[in-house]
Amino acid sequence: MSAGNIDDLLDIWAESMGNGEDPPFGSHEDVYETIDATRHGDAPWQCLVVSYNGEAADPCPSWQMGEWEVFYRNPDIVLRQMLENPDFDGQIDYAAYVSLDKMGKRCWSDFMSGNFAYRRSVRSFDFRNLLS
Repeated sequence: MSAGNIDDLLDIWAESMGNGEDPPFGSHEDVYETIDATRHGDAPWQCLVVSYNGEAADPCPSWQMGEWEVFYRNPDIVLRQMLENPDFDGQIDYAAYVSLDKMGKRCWSDFMSGNFAYRRSVRSFDFRNLLS
């Protein structure tokens, strides 16, 4: 994700925090520094080149003609390093939850307080699907 897009998302995150708390990162630089400072190894940058391979529109927009580089770090490595890092101890919600303010109004603060995580944790699960 581009630095500008990260900053835009962080601005949205900051605006959504109505309880006076600050988001965990102030800018894309903070995000990059946190990733780079992960103590348990390095998650190297990788590059994926993508291009549109569908039917071209008429007239054809310029983005359909180009190749695009996507730079990323392997999310499995980053996540594993975050979970192994003692700096994150006690900072991660591992279970979905519903948070209410003093007035009984729903508070949204992170992924695990959202409807997606909650609905997935309370629905019935058929373990037989794991075997197929």
